Amino acid sequence: MGVSECEDLFPFSLSDLPWLMQLHGGSETQEFMDPYNRCIVERNIPQFTGKLCLGFYKNWLLLADKLTKETFFLHRTLDPKLKVCLPSLCGVSFNFLGSCVISSSPASKKCVVSFVGRRKDFILYCRPKLNVRWTKVSLSIHDSENPDDQHRFTGQVVRFKGKIYILHGSLVASRVVVINEDSLLNGDCSWTIIQMPNRIDAWHHLVVSGNEMFSVLVATSDLRRGFPAYCTVHRLETSDETWERVESIGGCVFFLGGIQNSALTATQAGPQRDCIYVVNQNYGWLHGEGVYKICMQDQTVSLSLSLKKPIRTDWICKLCWLMPTKVSWKSERETLSFTHSIGSEKSDRTHVHEKEEKHDIDISRPWADLPIELVQLLLSRLNLVDCLRLSSICKAWNSVSSHIQDAMAYPWLMYSTNDSCSWRLFDPVYGKEYFIDNTWLGFGKNLTFHYSKDGWVLASKENKYLFLINPLTREFISLPALDFDIRRSTAMSLSSSPANSDCIVFVVFFNNLHVLEISTWSRSQDEWNKLSFNNELGYYVPCNPVFTWGELYCYKVNGELSVYNPTKKTLQTLEIKAPIEIVVGSDRIIQCHFMESRGDLITVFREHAKDRLRIFKLDRPQLVWREVFGVEDVTIFLNNKTSLAVSCPEKRCRDLIYFSGFADEHLKSNASYTVETNEYYPEDCYHIREPMNCIWVEPRI
Repeated sequence: MGVSECEDLFPFSLSDLPWLMQLHGGSETQEFMDPYNRCIVERNIPQFTGKLCLGFYKNWLLLADKLTKETFFLHRTLDPKLKVCLPSLCGVSFNFLGSCVISSSPASKKCVVSFVGRRKDFILYCRPKLNVRWTKVSLSIHDSENPDDQHRFTGQVVRFKGKIYILHGSLVASRVVVINEDSLLNGDCSWTIIQMPNRIDAWHHLVVSGNEMFSVLVATSDLRRGFPAYCTVHRLETSDETWERVESIGGCVFFLGGIQNSALTATQAGPQRDCIYVVNQNYGWLHGEGVYKICMQDQTVSLSLSLKKPIRTDWICKLCWLMPTKVSWKSERETLSFTHSIGSEKSDRTHVHEKEEKHDIDISRPWADLPIELVQLLLSRLNLVDCLRLSSICKAWNSVSSHIQDAMAYPWLMYSTNDSCSWRLFDPVYGKEYFIDNTWLGFGKNLTFHYSKDGWVLASKENKYLFLINPLTREFISLPALDFDIRRSTAMSLSSSPANSDCIVFVVFFNNLHVLEISTWSRSQDEWNKLSFNNELGYYVPCNPVFTWGELYCYKVNGELSVYNPTKKTLQTLEIKAPIEIVVGSDRIIQCHFMESRGDLITVFREHAKDRLRIFKLDRPQLVWREVFGVEDVTIFLNNKTSLAVSCPEKRCRDLIYFSGFADEHLKSNASYTVETNEYYPEDCYHIREPMNCIWVEPRI
């Protein structure tokens, strides 16, 4: 087959881009997905019909016939002469066969192919050029400190410096089993265990990039199944086999979630540096959500591939990342030189502009003589930060500082990046960004935001410690430790501003389908008060509850409301028909946001990125959710953790709904939705970048 014919069939054979491939093992067509350019290509390649992809090594694909289980390597040129046969996998169930590692080129006699089990602890290996059958080694790996553990091979494996690293996990923890490849071939299969930096309800990934090995933990959002809500990266220190957390991956690009995790080094990555592409772990049964891109530098997530239909869910039909055969990016030196020249030119123009402005200013103008009434009128037209600046112009204007609380202060989006010294606050209405120092806190880095109320943020450190923080006034309240991991099925809320002595902190723990635990704390308490209630098999929408009318309201997927009264310490259920049906386990991703506005309970539903938002208000006397088709003089700010509906005197903000994602790659404007016209900004959901750790905060001084 000629090169031109191969290019027509195989879109990535001579490409300098990574592709995501899936072979169905029966379909005549195969899907090839380009995450960089966000396109999906279907091809009919005869050599792939009826085949499964089990792995790859550089230009070689490891394929198996789904029916006969004939196994062989095929070169990416699809040349039939470049085919290396392996022993048949007859008698081996693909459902229990995990990923594999390949030691060297299949054309070499030294090549070793090693599969690991999935949900079973075994290794299956052979030398393609030397062996006529597979050798199976069953392992009995137990934790001496916890003999009752349920750890099993997860099916994920990497090869690093002559050793095989196998992920060995359970529902609550993960570790790595390390086996020397030479000892495996010699029949002496001894192993050591490295504990993983554990996080409950997170997907663990192992990936090798150059001479380094990394562990990537990706926790997903319950509200948006598969959406990355938290990501940490650790590098293996080979000297003592410990994990060290890193904030950057050195310009590399990781590709995670297929049958084999892959990476491009910094020299190969081109403009896509310091980012992680990860397949939605639920991709096989969810519509519209495929591959996400995590930017390590600013800790944002964006949708890289949106699938119009679900693809096959079988483990044996999992996706396979294929790396480029060549790299044609410009050299780093050329890129830096170009950037530097542009930056210098811009700096010169700015400097001249500043000089001209200074020349025109009349420093003798008597600003202090301006009538206070006019100053107060000006104050009503400014945002909060400009009001603070205005009051510092002169002593006479400082007298209006008591009116600063009346300034227009819309919610700001507070989020964290890899900058350990500050948080970022973005005002979407005025398009202003502010940096707030957090070094005064002593541990501002790696805090997770959970809820906000009247300028205060409820945040956590590690897994059991909660804090109340006002980022503008630097007020801080430490709460007692909880006796459970708050990262598991937990919702939180506040009754009022923590500045009030009667403020109550609520932590709702969905222990299981039968038990609902509500823990409360106030300033008069030294520890949490915890009550348990019968859950009656009710599924709750994973968004934070709302406190209003003196009670805490939790929204269920069937539309019912669980109402907790902190005074009477009772829990009752209001039987209300759901305005939009949310079916647990369905392939439809429906986001539900729950909030309070002027004493009314409001729900906002959104299914797909381009679907019309639907808004419902609770008719409390009739106990009915009624749809509303406008938000009048209110602006809504949506977020998975805290959604706000605030009064808006300005016409430009009315009838608007702001999302917690940015509409551009420079993070200078928020994505939004106009209720009256049902229009999204931007129209293309691919351009939306959402910080993983963010929350709406009402600025209070």
